[in-house]
Amino acid sequence: MKTLILNGSPKKKSSTSKFLGRMAGLFLAGCKVQYASLRTKSQYPEIMEQLKEIDALILAAPLYVDGIPSHVLEFLQEAEEFCLKNGCHFFVYAISNNGFIEGIHNKSHLKMYECWCRRAGLTWGGGIGVGGGEMFHCLAIYYPIAFFVLIAIILIKYAMGTGITFSDWLPLVKNIGIYLFFNCGVFYCMARLSASVRKLRQVKNRYTRIMVPGFLFIPIADIFMTLTALFNGKIIFMLLKKDSW
Repeated sequence: MKTLILNGSPKKKSSTSKFLGRMAGLFLAGCKVQYASLRTKSQYPEIMEQLKEIDALILAAPLYVDGIPSHVLEFLQEAEEFCLKNGCHFFVYAISNNGFIEGIHNKSHLKMYECWCRRAGLTWGGGIGVGGGEMFHCLAIYYPIAFFVLIAIILIKYAMGTGITFSDWLPLVKNIGIYLFFNCGVFYCMARLSASVRKLRQVKNRYTRIMVPGFLFIPIADIFMTLTALFNGKIIFMLLKKDSW
C-alpha cells in the first residue's frame, strides 16, 4: 500500500502540520510512505504524478479562517481536474490543527475536504481535528530536550561513582508521564486514523486537544503568539508607529 503524506502548511520551518504528518508516518511503519510539502505551484507537477500511484492521501494542514488555506485550495482545484481526467481512485484522510484549544473548531475544515472528495471522485476516509496544535508542537520540542538533560545528569552521576537510586529516575518518569498525559488524545486519534489508513477504510471524524485547562492555555497562548509576532517582525517599535493615513 502506497501512502502520500502531504504537508499543507505554508511555513518553511516549525510547522505543526509537518510534525503531525511525520507522526502519522511513524504510526504507518511498515507501509510505503512518501512525504511532500505543498507551498508553491512549482511543486504541483511532482505531487500530481504521485497521485496516480497512491492508495491513500493524508493531508495535514492548518485551519485558516475556519477553512482551507488559500494555497491548498488552489492546489485542490487543479488536483480535482487531474484526478477526474486520470481516473484516480484513492482514499483521502485529513489532519487539521488550529490555535484554539478546542478541536471541534476544525469541523468545517474537514467537511470541506469531504466535499472535495465527492467532486474529485475520490473516497473520503475521515480525519482528525487537533486543538492547541502549536502547543502540541512546542511540547514535542521541549520534552525531548528535557529527557536528554535528565538522562545526561544521571549518566554524569553514574560516571562520578555517586550511585543511582530510584529518586534519580523519578523526574524522568514524571516528565514522560506528563508528556503522555498532555498528548494522549492526539496519540489515540492518530493511532486510530492510521489503523484505518492501513486497511483503507472509512472512519468518523474525531476531535481532540492538548490536555491543558482552557484558563491556563489562553494566557499562555496569548503570550506565545505576541512574542512570536514581535520576534518575527522587522522592528518591534514598528508597532508604535503612527498610521500614515
